[in-house]
Parts: sequence; C-alpha cells; structure tokens
Amino acid sequence: MGVHDAKAYVGSLCEIVWKDRAGNTHVTMATIEDARYVPLYGAYLITDAEDIRLDQVVSIQVADAVMRKAA
Repeated sequence: MGVHDAKAYVGSLCEIVWKDRAGNTHVTMATIEDARYVPLYGAYLITDAEDIRLDQVVSIQVADAVMRKAA
C-alpha cells in the first residue's frame, strides 16, 4: 500500500493489522489522522494511537465494515 492509497482512510476509524520487526502481528483500532512520507524513515500511517510504517501494514478495514462482520 502506498501513501496515496492510505490517504483514502484519513479521518476514518479503522482496524489496522500490521507486523512489527520480529514478525509478530498486531491489531490496532485507531483513527487515521494522516498518511505521509517521512524523509529518512519512509511512508508512515499517522494515527491517534501510534505511528505505523506503511510497509508493515497487512490490512486496513474501516471500523463500520468490521462492526458489520461482528454482528
């Protein structure tokens, strides 16, 4: 996923599935505030919970879709 693709989720509450350096999978429910390229670090997803590198993101789903699956 690129920065331009991730910008479609800005302002949305999303379930973000991502992997850390060790390969462990994490699931974060957060509002995406921005998606941008940070010089020397790469593309990042800026959320209200934490910043996540876009190359580590496995999937992003808008929370509304996640809630429908659970119901």
